[in-house]
Amino acid sequence: MTRQADLFDEDTAVPQSTPTAHMPVFRPGAPDQALSPAQQRFNRLLARIDKLKQQIEAQQALADTQRPLHHRTLHPLRERHRALMRKMALWLDERLYRKGLSSVHKQTATDMLCALCEQLAADGDEEMRALHDKHSQLSIEEKQQAAAASVREMMESVLGRPLDSDLPLDSLDDVLFAGMGQLREAAEAEEVQRRHKKARRKPTAAQRRAEQQQEDADTTLRKLYRQLSSVLHPDREPDPGMRTQKTALMVEANTAYERRDLVALLHIQLRIAQTDPQALTQMAKEKIESMSLLLKQQAAELERELDARRQQVLQEFGMSPFEPLTAASMRRHLSGEAHALQQDVAAMERDMRTVRDDASFKRWLKQQKQLFEQDDAPDFNDYW
Repeated sequence: MTRQADLFDEDTAVPQSTPTAHMPVFRPGAPDQALSPAQQRFNRLLARIDKLKQQIEAQQALADTQRPLHHRTLHPLRERHRALMRKMALWLDERLYRKGLSSVHKQTATDMLCALCEQLAADGDEEMRALHDKHSQLSIEEKQQAAAASVREMMESVLGRPLDSDLPLDSLDDVLFAGMGQLREAAEAEEVQRRHKKARRKPTAAQRRAEQQQEDADTTLRKLYRQLSSVLHPDREPDPGMRTQKTALMVEANTAYERRDLVALLHIQLRIAQTDPQALTQMAKEKIESMSLLLKQQAAELERELDARRQQVLQEFGMSPFEPLTAASMRRHLSGEAHALQQDVAAMERDMRTVRDDASFKRWLKQQKQLFEQDDAPDFNDYW
């Protein structure tokens, strides 16, 4: 296997075998030799990136492990709850056509029926959608259009202008999509304007130094990528087996360069040739600093990715955005959610037994109306 004298040597060749190599970190050239501050910082950033990648993988593995358990535990309870809601809605529909209810009783029963049907229709139950529309003054579609109009009015108030969209904006999803997009565009335009204003100011010495460091870092990344591209270009490889290997590595290098993933590019380089530790020790301070800037930016991007994925997992499992994401916290949440569903199912089963005779049904309607009037919510959804 060839050895590389420099991380950016233009004469690197692909070996016949590519054993897994460890990420190059700076090590003292002699037992009594200490690493420079720049070398220590480079090593710390490499370790930070490695830890962040492990955390992202562990977070995904945790979600993948917990997902089947959540489904096995909650799906039967949710199906049972939906079936009871459906049964109650159909029973209320049938009872409304019989005599013996006052106008107040009828209105309460109708409101409860519509609340049940609306929830079930949201899960795609078209029969419940039709049942809702039969009893409600406003159809579900009209309610959705009213909600969309309200949100649209709020969005336009924030923007200070009408929403401009090719979408019909009749649904809440369309309004939110168009509104959030235009709010984002407005924020981006404001940021561009702020940058232009800042650019017109005379840069400070610190700003000029930061700009130069960024330019050096971009040059370092570009040089490493070009060196790899030159070595890995499959069209220059006559051997079919090596051409396939180079093609795969070239795809990895392209992806890493697009992500500005210096660590991945260095890993690829180590897979095609060992880096001379002595060359690393003698690397210029300026080159170390430019690579460290790239690593710092990569670590910041991984931190954002870790947080975004954490929020996605918490949302998927119905957890609070402030809860810790651990196996123990997910089990506790699952236990609490299962217990709440079991209570809802038990309450629905009691309700179904209660409404069998008219006297009990009327008392139950009165109780539900009182609960509704004590609550700030405009419908009965919280009781199901």
